[in-house]
Amino acid sequence: MGVHLDDEVLLLGSCSKSVTRLDPATRDAKYYFDDGDCVFRVEDTLFRVHRFLLQRDGSAFADMFSLPRGASASHTLEGSDDANPIRLFGDSAENFRALLSVLYALPHELSSLEGDAENILHLLTIASMTHKYHFSSISNWAISSAHRVLKTAYEEPDKNSSVVSYPVLSRTLEVALRCAHIDLTLLTQVEWVTRILARVLHPRRALAIADAHGLQLLAGAAYYVQLLEMGDGFQDPRDIAHDPNASGDDSPDSDTSAAQDDGDLPPLTETQRRRLLSGHWSLVRLWEHIRARAPTFQRPDGCTYHARGCLSTWATVWAEVARSEDTLKLAPADVLSRLKAMQTQLAGHTDLQQALTPACRTRALSAVKELVKETMEGLADHFVDFAAATRSPARDTVGDTVVTDE
Repeated sequence: MGVHLDDEVLLLGSCSKSVTRLDPATRDAKYYFDDGDCVFRVEDTLFRVHRFLLQRDGSAFADMFSLPRGASASHTLEGSDDANPIRLFGDSAENFRALLSVLYALPHELSSLEGDAENILHLLTIASMTHKYHFSSISNWAISSAHRVLKTAYEEPDKNSSVVSYPVLSRTLEVALRCAHIDLTLLTQVEWVTRILARVLHPRRALAIADAHGLQLLAGAAYYVQLLEMGDGFQDPRDIAHDPNASGDDSPDSDTSAAQDDGDLPPLTETQRRRLLSGHWSLVRLWEHIRARAPTFQRPDGCTYHARGCLSTWATVWAEVARSEDTLKLAPADVLSRLKAMQTQLAGHTDLQQALTPACRTRALSAVKELVKETMEGLADHFVDFAAATRSPARDTVGDTVVTDE
């Protein structure tokens, strides 16, 4: 028999007469209780536990235990002893042990999970397992606790370096999506994007996850930095470095390499390469549009010579700074860096300080800051697979909050 759980299926063992002989299994050191009334086998481990704990909180086990399970002379009731356990497929013994840990936990043990970032992977496993088996209130507690723990840990990443590593970020995002916890999903994306933009984590690892789940914020930053890493030759220097036929002169500059996770990077797919190509073309076009037109701002009270004075000077200075050496030395597709270079130059430009009213200058610089934000927010829209778009005009998007690397 089987119990369906969303897209997953909990497969249960059959009665002893109908199954082949099982390989030997060992009793779990912690969760095999002599007075337990139900035996489970997960992988090669036996767990003898108390049925009433598994039936709480409207769980899937409550439904399972309510199904007819009558025994007869020729059939032994499954779950009754070690020789006839209920078999769970699709889970590891470690994960099932994590589920039992929260069901048997004392209050102080639950409190310790909420206060220590070192326990985050265990807490995420609890959230995932309780969600899978429909322990609704426990799952909500676990995923909300993970959000609180990580929100605090992300504020001091140097003290909690493990939680901002690729394995933990990807696991966190996976569980947050599974549990449909919007705040944790966004929080994890923001942290991952911040580290991608800072070149601490390599963007390529984020591409598949972002594409699979339509995560616009993560996808935009990952594709953008991946494009910049590839340079004019449209090849990632790490691929060249790991190519035995490549020249040593083409090895990546350590100053531009992602520091933590260069090893065993997944190869770019053809779809990802097409998106990168379209992104380069689209971003170069975007820059041509940006440099040709200064961002506008509303006339503040007290500016009596706005159109021919402040706006005219603003447009002239904008065009000048857009073609300055400090701006153009950056890659044509690196629109964000070019805009930030312009921000720095405009903030100290003498003509703006002298010719614009203080209120107009403030609004002009704010307009540039808003343009940077809008550009960052719209990055994912540039990396479109045009071949797929022509086959399927409809395109799903997920709105996200913007984050910059300021």
